[in-house]
Amino acid sequence: MAARITIQLVGDATDRKDVRLDDFIQQLTEVKKALRENELAITGKEEPTLDYKVVDLRHASPATVVLEPVPLAPEGAHAYARFARDVVGAFATELKSIKKRGTLIREPDLDRLLAYQKIGVRENNRITKVKIAVGKNVVTIDEAFKQKLEAILGPDEFAEGSINGMLEAVNLHNKNRFFLYPVIGPKRIIGSFRNYLRPKIKEAIGEFVTVQGRLRYKAWSQFPHGVVAEDVDIHERNSALPTLTELRGAFAGSTGDLSSVEFVDQLRNEA
Repeated sequence: MAARITIQLVGDATDRKDVRLDDFIQQLTEVKKALRENELAITGKEEPTLDYKVVDLRHASPATVVLEPVPLAPEGAHAYARFARDVVGAFATELKSIKKRGTLIREPDLDRLLAYQKIGVRENNRITKVKIAVGKNVVTIDEAFKQKLEAILGPDEFAEGSINGMLEAVNLHNKNRFFLYPVIGPKRIIGSFRNYLRPKIKEAIGEFVTVQGRLRYKAWSQFPHGVVAEDVDIHERNSALPTLTELRGAFAGSTGDLSSVEFVDQLRNEA
């Protein structure tokens, strides 16, 4: 039998526990994102292979949606069933572990934990709780769950430093924010900056850069997950750098009448 996830959504008492449309859409989106982050944590890949279809939908008390995983690529259908059960089962098991013991079942990852954090009650919605069930694993995401998760996440720690990566996805409208994709470590780092850096940030879009500033860490991670930028250094593109052929002869005449060996010996003696 295919793995299925049952999601029950409870709205605010003033709405007779009905769920607002925006909240309904948002909650299903956040559950899907959390499922995808679980899949990526299991596979170690950058892109998911599973999607989810609605196999049951009813408005009772509470509103209930049943999802079933399906492969994104048709050619993967024959091999996906067991993997899908593993992903869905691990998702429910970890949620239950957070609620009961305040622990995770695998190494922490900020994207995965933040996806969990967005499920259920938030300041900008009218959800009071969300119940998620996979087989006999049932967990209610409520204030108690959120407190356990907050303790796992822990506060941000700051350190002065720098980080290299490709700077992309700049938001200049309401927030001074950018995404940095580093060579090693996390998939991406969220950067913020003050208005004086706007010209440099605009110039740096799509470029490999070094960002100096206050790096944001979690105590359980060796890599930063954010940076408050104080300066940005745009690296010179490889195409703009001189080739070895172009450098040939650049120092012609600097050795005088000395051979290369005599010239190097002279430099050593002067040192």
